[in-house]
Amino acid sequence: MKKILIPLILVLLLATLLLASCGGADQEARDQVRIQAAVAATLAKIPTQTSHPTQQMVIPPTPMPLDGLFCEYGFCVGHPADLYLVDASILRNAATPSTRAYGILFAFNPNLFMQMTWTISGPSYDYSVSHRIILEETDVITGNLEVFLLRNLNVYYQPVGPTASDLLPYGAVASWQCGGRDFSWKVYTPQEGMASGLLQQSLERFRCE
Repeated sequence: MKKILIPLILVLLLATLLLASCGGADQEARDQVRIQAAVAATLAKIPTQTSHPTQQMVIPPTPMPLDGLFCEYGFCVGHPADLYLVDASILRNAATPSTRAYGILFAFNPNLFMQMTWTISGPSYDYSVSHRIILEETDVITGNLEVFLLRNLNVYYQPVGPTASDLLPYGAVASWQCGGRDFSWKVYTPQEGMASGLLQQSLERFRCE
């Protein structure tokens, strides 16, 4: 994963150096740099695996509004309309995106960081393994495990904090299974209590093939 994200990290570090060299940069610009550096560090630590050539999948048209909705790789998931999920693999090479079997998405703005991963399910399911895939060393579980049923999804949810960014110190992690795959979801937020609503927004429009 580190090799995949080297271009992103270099770009973010370059932005950090350029902004740091401008003595007149305001506080907002410096905060943006700190967020970007935290995002780069988070993504660089995500475990990955060697991708294998797969047949190109064709996703049929989605019979629902696409505003605030990501649809690709055989699933759809909701997200805030002002947040855009990006395929981390494409940052390295546009010709080798994530696949239906394995992938990583992320999105961030000054007020939010969201991340999602998926892998092919193994013979048994352990939610804690799915959580560890997406959690950082600095992420600390701060609440009890919540398990709830949403439609046909068994969802495992836990608040986390402090996070990898001191500007987004709250968050949560969640995981579930669908269509023979394990999905993990994480969010960092500026205020406590926001994560559960964001997860609900994501899952209300979630579907998989």
